Amino acid sequence: MELGSLPEWFTASAELLAVVVALFLPQYNAYRDRKASFARMKRVTKGMLQTLADDREQCGESCDAAKLQSAEDLDLYLRVAFFALSDAREIALRDEVSNLYRQLIASKANLPILRQKIAAL
Repeated sequence: MELGSLPEWFTASAELLAVVVALFLPQYNAYRDRKASFARMKRVTKGMLQTLADDREQCGESCDAAKLQSAEDLDLYLRVAFFALSDAREIALRDEVSNLYRQLIASKANLPILRQKIAAL
């Protein structure tokens, strides 16, 4: 039984590697894109929550926090995210951000504790 020459082995190995890359590269790219999307969503929502907390602190207790521009922007983002998200981690993050949003626009918001929760996101 003949095993073949070195160039034949090299060609067969290259073909096998090409097939493996062709099969698994799209899955890896999709995984990497989902991971980047989640990190981007986390960064954006954290920034929006921090902006809302800053606006809420400047506003004080006298104004309606739901009428602030940052609150309206975050509310719109959460509404769009409700329809657009399908990944379980993104949905869990959206729910957590929505909970923090409701606490921030409440009349008696405890801003120091909420800022700690936002930082922990």
